[in-house]
Amino acid sequence: MLTRRSFIVRAAGATAASAAVAYAGAGTTFAAPGPSAAGLRTYIDGRLVDQGRVVEWERRRLSVAAARLRKDYVGLLTGELDSLLARFAIDVDDIPAARAVLAQARVLIGSNGLRELLAGELLASEAATRATLAASGGRWAVSTVEIASDRGTAQGFIDTFDRARVSNDQAFWTDACPDHYIIATLPDGRQEVVEVTGGAMLASRFLVEYTDPAKVVVAADPAYPFAVAGAAKLADGELIGGVCHQFRDEPGGGFRSQLKVAFPAAVPGLYISEHQWHLATEFGNWIEAYLR
Repeated sequence: MLTRRSFIVRAAGATAASAAVAYAGAGTTFAAPGPSAAGLRTYIDGRLVDQGRVVEWERRRLSVAAARLRKDYVGLLTGELDSLLARFAIDVDDIPAARAVLAQARVLIGSNGLRELLAGELLASEAATRATLAASGGRWAVSTVEIASDRGTAQGFIDTFDRARVSNDQAFWTDACPDHYIIATLPDGRQEVVEVTGGAMLASRFLVEYTDPAKVVVAADPAYPFAVAGAAKLADGELIGGVCHQFRDEPGGGFRSQLKVAFPAAVPGLYISEHQWHLATEFGNWIEAYLR
């Protein structure tokens, strides 16, 4: 078993290599990026934030995700997962290795194992979601982030995003944020998502439908002509929110994204603000994967 100290020395090479082997032949397009996010600018509440704060949020969530997986996981990666539990033991430069540890753990546990591991959380969060919906009276609160890239195009990013969804490239989806546990395209085209949203303490499961624009609860911004939008529903079809991610090319080159997720209005304000960091992390990593 690897100790915390030996993990710091060995994980960047051995674990990342093991994760690469685990993904060989899977067709994944995601590779863990470095922490600098060069060329990206993230705006929260209209203000430019230091990219290091996005990295710090991801680092904090890496240790939380490791603790959740460690509850029911023994074997090869026990030591590596243990090493992530000391929240600030991993330097920023080690984040790619930490991502690789979680990525391999998810692969080895498998989707069914993850569902079993999180079953209690999913039941509790669904009950809480239904109660929040009832208290919200059909109103929605929207978490919004903007990310600008010096390179690439709006259409190019959307093409990458769509290819990953159609091909069910689960590594592309899950590796972008520590709070992603399962993101998979179902045979009917809906996207199953099991994740911890915003400031939630429990994982939740919902389905995103991209084929029914009338059900999207987030208003589109005409200044962003390219969009990926969908309705978020529980398994029984009850509408619980939605996404409206929009993009535009910039006159000087590159593109800008406006990313929106709607929650029932009665959720605590912390959920909305924390999900901004969630959006900044996942889309920053997806954009970097596209640019590579």
